[in-house]
Amino acid sequence: MKSNIIKKTLALAISISMIATGCASAPKQETNQENQPAGEKTYKIGISELVQHPSLDQAMEGFVDELEASGVKVEFDVQNAQGETANTQMIAEKFVKDKVDMIYSIATLSTQAAKKATEETNIPVLFSAVTDPVFSQIVQAPDQIENVSGVTDKVNASEILKSAKLLKEDAKVIGIIYNIGESNSEVQVNEVKAASAELGMTVETVGITTVNDIPQAVNTLAKKIDVMYVISDNMVASAIQLVANLCIENKILTLSSIESQAADGILMSNGLNYYELGKQAGQMAKSILADGKDIKTIPVQSPAGLTKTVNVKTMESLGLSKDNKAFEGAAFLE
Repeated sequence: MKSNIIKKTLALAISISMIATGCASAPKQETNQENQPAGEKTYKIGISELVQHPSLDQAMEGFVDELEASGVKVEFDVQNAQGETANTQMIAEKFVKDKVDMIYSIATLSTQAAKKATEETNIPVLFSAVTDPVFSQIVQAPDQIENVSGVTDKVNASEILKSAKLLKEDAKVIGIIYNIGESNSEVQVNEVKAASAELGMTVETVGITTVNDIPQAVNTLAKKIDVMYVISDNMVASAIQLVANLCIENKILTLSSIESQAADGILMSNGLNYYELGKQAGQMAKSILADGKDIKTIPVQSPAGLTKTVNVKTMESLGLSKDNKAFEGAAFLE
């Protein structure tokens, strides 16, 4: 399945009434079992995505594309929780009832729900877009696996904060907006605080509960901070263009740990490619389904490499130039 097909599936999923199912649902892809060669199995994978935004969509696309490229025959059931915790649990329970061969959960809340729903089953769960699966009580340790493993999206906060100093030599205060209901975000806030202290900086945070809180959060921080650090928070990511525009209006420098957010107006991203995270998870899925490997022997993996990208329009709006030391080695997005 190609990425454009997945995007169409997601668009359909969003349009389906939540009254009937409790969440947006994409129809299953039908397979013709009679036409399959003898001994060639079609696996059923339930995909649980917390909310639709580019990073999580890419994590799904990479997963599906990798399995297609590997030749594994899969019937995907794509479900989107629309950011609602209750929906993540209903989705996970649906997959268990449907006796899927695997659950691919995208984001922390979706993974926590999948873990809970599969506790008394042998259904393997693979995740991506989870920063700290130990803190979030998804696994006991990266190499102590029961039926849940996957790929984290944890990045080194210090490397991104060093860019803040290069962008603005006298930068002292870092701002973060985060969803107070997401443990994934709490982990990152604590890591940024620790890294900032080592670099002689402090952190100002504003917790939000809905996307509607973002304008006030930016206005509150604008009076106090030098740089806005955009962590991989799903609520913030779902409104990243709003965050970027508000920061530009307030002349606030923005840094992100997510590669794709430079395209949405963030000044510079020095972060992960979520499509590649999805591909990593897809490789793990193949080893379990097609190669017969026990998930208990597959430890949690870390992401491979970071990519630095600069949004030229935002750069110029903030009065910066391409020769700034922070942009060394970056790709410039015109």
